[in-house]
Amino acid sequence: MRKIEQHKKNWETLGEVDPLWAVLSDNSKRFNNWDLDDFIKTGELEVGNVLNQLKILVPELNREEMLDFGCGVGRLARYFLKYFQKYNGTDISENMIKKAREINSAYNTEFFVNYADLKIFPDNKFDFIYSGIVLQHLPNKEFIKKYILEFKRILKAQGVLVFQVPSKIPWTYRFQPVRRLYNFLKFLGFSEKFLYQKIGLYPIKMSFIPESDMRKFLRDSGFEVLAIKEDTYCGPRVQSRTYYCRK
Repeated sequence: MRKIEQHKKNWETLGEVDPLWAVLSDNSKRFNNWDLDDFIKTGELEVGNVLNQLKILVPELNREEMLDFGCGVGRLARYFLKYFQKYNGTDISENMIKKAREINSAYNTEFFVNYADLKIFPDNKFDFIYSGIVLQHLPNKEFIKKYILEFKRILKAQGVLVFQVPSKIPWTYRFQPVRRLYNFLKFLGFSEKFLYQKIGLYPIKMSFIPESDMRKFLRDSGFEVLAIKEDTYCGPRVQSRTYYCRK
């Protein structure tokens, strides 16, 4: 469990020092330079694109209750509520969830802190689960697959899962020197806040699973794969996919 504990600690730090940039890592917005209204507004297109696909793939989708996994500060909440009766968000960072509750206090939302699983939710609870630019930051592929199996458990029969994860990362990206230097200096005793605020280092990791491997895993796990779409969540040099699946 050490890896998930360190993962949680990293995101607690990011959720404290620069939560909006940690969610949408535009370098021009680092060090708390995101305008909150502009940040929230980015969620409208993302949610709209997903729901447009769902209208085609699953027009009969039940829209009672949904889960946004890795919701951060609740950037997508108000837009998902245009389509679903109840929005639930969960994140591993308590600092992110605290901010999410503040930002979305006027909306019909609930936010939860999760850990290495989703035992906070019962079986067969949600009609729809979404996760964008989240699974890629987990410690390794095994954790990504573990959470996907948890998604299946908490989805209702015929419930739909939509998630994004990179399918290929260039070799030049895989070494991730910023994260490695951050971890090395932290090991030497430098504080997380100092490393980010004074030196500009951060611990964000990027993992990937090839599309063929993910497709096989989903089918072996009992999901029906409805569609796999290329996306641009990770920029032009990283290949990324959004998977549309039904339980």
